Amino acid sequence: MSALLTAVLERACDGEPPPADAVPDISRRADRLRRRRARRVVLAGLIVVALVVLLGYALTTVLLPGPKPRSTAAVAVPQPRPSAVLDPVLAVLAPAVDAKGYRIVPRLPAAGVGWRQYAVLGADGQPRGLVEVAVYDAPAGLCLPVRADPDACALPDRTRAGVEYARYAETRDADWQVHEVIARRVVDGRTVAVMATGERGTGDAGRGEPPLTTVEVARAATDVRLPDAFGVGERCNAPAPACPILRVPVRPAG
Repeated sequence: MSALLTAVLERACDGEPPPADAVPDISRRADRLRRRRARRVVLAGLIVVALVVLLGYALTTVLLPGPKPRSTAAVAVPQPRPSAVLDPVLAVLAPAVDAKGYRIVPRLPAAGVGWRQYAVLGADGQPRGLVEVAVYDAPAGLCLPVRADPDACALPDRTRAGVEYARYAETRDADWQVHEVIARRVVDGRTVAVMATGERGTGDAGRGEPPLTTVEVARAATDVRLPDAFGVGERCNAPAPACPILRVPVRPAG
């Protein structure tokens, strides 16, 4: 019986280190186990980091808008250079001038009490004439001149806003062609005269043509903003020697 037990124990201990080497072998096995576990931990960490990076990229791609395709709207297109500036008188005049591809700018002396003066330039920068604006007070009424009869007064046109006006086109003189409108605000008699003249002294009717038509001048003169673009104390009522010399003079009553 003891012999049989001894044989069984010997077979069970086959492959085991001798008793003297047991402790070092156990240590080596433990070291291998620790290294394997460390490698597994590092590998797992790398996998987690990779998953986080991939997940972040996926979320960024899905949730955030990508670069928009370049459209023709984003391409810079040359635009006409607007003439209107902070000058409220010029703001009224500029749209009609800009629509022709011209520019309108202050011309020195550009302003005085009750008047403004502007130069019109073509697309090539060449002068195309002047636009002059003068303001008057005519609370007692206004005689709108009749060119054929200096002593008569014209029957004015009238806008829905209560502005009376008359238009004048003087184009017989090639050296001084004029489109002029005189407009009076009935409620208080505030009056404006807008005169557009072509280049003077050219002797050429084409070159001397005013930069604005009488219709365009009338739109500016009857614009409700124009009288208020001048200060309350501004007026060209006589005596006012510095005011523009108009082709058709303004004659306030009273």
